[in-house]
Amino acid sequence: MEKHFTNTQFKWTFESISDNIPTIMLLTIVLTYGINAYLTAIFLPMEFWLAIIAASILQLGRFAVVFMDFLNPTKGRSTYPPKIALGATIVALVEIFFGLQEQYQGGEFITMFLFVGTIVVFGYLLEINFVDKGVEAYGINNQKKQEEEHQGNQRRTKK
Repeated sequence: MEKHFTNTQFKWTFESISDNIPTIMLLTIVLTYGINAYLTAIFLPMEFWLAIIAASILQLGRFAVVFMDFLNPTKGRSTYPPKIALGATIVALVEIFFGLQEQYQGGEFITMFLFVGTIVVFGYLLEINFVDKGVEAYGINNQKKQEEEHQGNQRRTKK
């Protein structure tokens, strides 16, 4: 796509943003995983150090599953990572909902749930968009389509 910048400073700024956004997004995703782990640990009815380890392992597992397609990007995209990310987000929202109810009431509860819930949901949206752009950059979906087309052509030539 051709860009039409007449101001070179504006061009450099946008090129810098484009260069740095993937790193910023990944760091933000990892931070939201950390926030999710911390919040989960706060609400778990066990010793905090044990809860933070368990919650961190849960978030690392989420990270591993969601980004699994990039481990060896030679095949098509798996349908599981977006579903697992959505499931983990829903579970986090439910945990936060019930956990906050024990500490806050009325307007404070609503405010805290909306604030923390927004962090969790934005983390999910960043995660899904980041993975989609990664899939696009790696051409993972294109590889699967090319393999399907190749298999279809082989079937047609056999007939």
